[in-house]
Amino acid sequence: MRADLPRPELPRAPDIRIVAEPERRAARKLQVRRDDRTVAEAVIGLPLQGIGVLWWIEVSPGARGHGLGRAVLGSALQALSDLGADQVVLYVDDDEPPGGERDRTAANALYESAGFIEVDHLWSYTLRRGR
Repeated sequence: MRADLPRPELPRAPDIRIVAEPERRAARKLQVRRDDRTVAEAVIGLPLQGIGVLWWIEVSPGARGHGLGRAVLGSALQALSDLGADQVVLYVDDDEPPGGERDRTAANALYESAGFIEVDHLWSYTLRRGR
């Protein structure tokens, strides 16, 4: 999926902090913490030739359903804009059927409502040998 930046219409998460991402030198982690624990985070890839990457957004189960994911998305896209990106890309691994453990229906709805469009679809297959 991809979107143009900036996205000023999206809300921003209050008290978000941006820290280095130890696993990726060219990335930053955005965190929302409450009571000394992280309740939401996003990881962004630093822009290259104006294109930034949103690696992921995660909101803890107890903090879902209150707009925090949308606010973290808005903050991540603002951070990418501030770093010089005029576009952002992301990949959603949504090959799990709806209702499964890794169901990405809500994530896809969030991204589409924020102006992302699907530009490609990667199909995954399983080869079953013998029965």
